[in-house]
Amino acid sequence: MVAPGLAGRDAPAGEAALLTCRALLGAGADAPYEAAEDAWTRLERPLEAAYAREARGFRLLAAGAVDGRAVVDDAIGAYQDLGAVWDVLRCQRGLREHGHVTVRRPGALGYGDHLSPRERAVARLASVGLSNREIARELVLSHRTVEHHVARALRKLGASSRTEIGPLLAADTPPAPTNSP
Repeated sequence: MVAPGLAGRDAPAGEAALLTCRALLGAGADAPYEAAEDAWTRLERPLEAAYAREARGFRLLAAGAVDGRAVVDDAIGAYQDLGAVWDVLRCQRGLREHGHVTVRRPGALGYGDHLSPRERAVARLASVGLSNREIARELVLSHRTVEHHVARALRKLGASSRTEIGPLLAADTPPAPTNSP
């Protein structure tokens, strides 16, 4: 019923959502999940792309495929980059339910003098001229959180204004996160 409604319309998010639904309702091949993930990635919707990746990984685990764990781990990495803590926890719980243990040393992930993925996302939007309120709305964060991220980005990049962030952002190559004590 949804597909005929989308026919002839410019509704790429609707089409990506339809692909996701077909993948979730279908059984068997990875292709529907991969198509949904690709569609969300083209729309620059990383949360939805990670969700499709997570669903594919758990379908593979349920089918006994050994590469399912790697796919779920990729989804967890994407969720971590987005700061989607609840999604990470859901994936870790799902892995435990499938008999996979997730172990990490205690302590928060640290990025040292480099920007965290969330700080990087905020800094990128600030560098193109968005206000803190616009960034908060775009990334679904509080205005206050955005203020903190912008301040940390300015400090870590050594910038004195938002207009200096762009060139400095390109030069800041993030290392792999390490566990802080």
